[in-house]
Amino acid sequence: MIVCSCNIVSKKDIENVVMDFLNADEWQLITPGKVYQAMSARGKCCGCFPGVIDIIVETTQRYHAQMQSPEPKVVDLLKRIADQRLRMETAKKRSAAKRQSPLVA
Repeated sequence: MIVCSCNIVSKKDIENVVMDFLNADEWQLITPGKVYQAMSARGKCCGCFPGVIDIIVETTQRYHAQMQSPEPKVVDLLKRIADQRLRMETAKKRSAAKRQSPLVA
């Protein structure tokens, strides 16, 4: 399934990059920017970023379940990812509001 049509990035591409990051350091905070940089791409319209964050969360949860990681550490990591998503959504709303507001003379 294509997640990012600007860069033609699939869900599997993102999952593979996230797994590489988790294998290197299972407690790092993985952001869409880091994922795209690892794929030698960049967010263009960034409309896919909320979906990318969902894939990061799903992949991270699956990874830690398989590794039987301590629950408190996993919950803290997922909270950090959720905070990142909230920041992205807030920035997107602010940007949309700026585009819609009339220019003041």
